[in-house]
Amino acid sequence: MSEENFKDSSSIVHLLIALLVTLAAPLLPMLAGWFTLLSN
Repeated sequence: MSEENFKDSSSIVHLLIALLVTLAAPLLPMLAGWFTLLSN
């Protein structure tokens, strides 16, 4: 029983991490560009 609950919660965490990565991935180059512009 505990193993099934652990697998379910871990899968939810993996889904949240995947969503965060897919949302943050396009923003990373933009942030890098802003840092380079500000540093110059």
